[in-house]
Amino acid sequence: MEVSSQTSDLEQINDWKAAIDAARDALRSMRSQLEQAAFTKKDDEFRAQIEHFQNQFIRQMEVADEMHHDLRQSAKKISNNGQLTVLHDDRPVEDLDTLNDRMLTFRKLYNELQKEFDAFIAF
Repeated sequence: MEVSSQTSDLEQINDWKAAIDAARDALRSMRSQLEQAAFTKKDDEFRAQIEHFQNQFIRQMEVADEMHHDLRQSAKKISNNGQLTVLHDDRPVEDLDTLNDRMLTFRKLYNELQKEFDAFIAF
């Protein structure tokens, strides 16, 4: 891999890591808002929605953590000229096209969750 391509790939990975970090911060904020909202209403439908969002936030944070880890692994591999041993086969970190697809999916699901939560909080 040539140096300019390597630098470009690392820049892309760093951009993705920054996006993941921003999403994690936003998820923490939404979780805090949800906790505050839980004190305002006590009906069963509202509680079900709170539980739904709690579960969604937990899962979205897990995916964000996995993505961040995989992006770090990919950056290490690029920095070490491909000499990193990948510890998991279910989430490839050496293929930037695959990471890009995963980032697109992450962003899509995160944006949908954020819109759904914003509508819930506004209600």
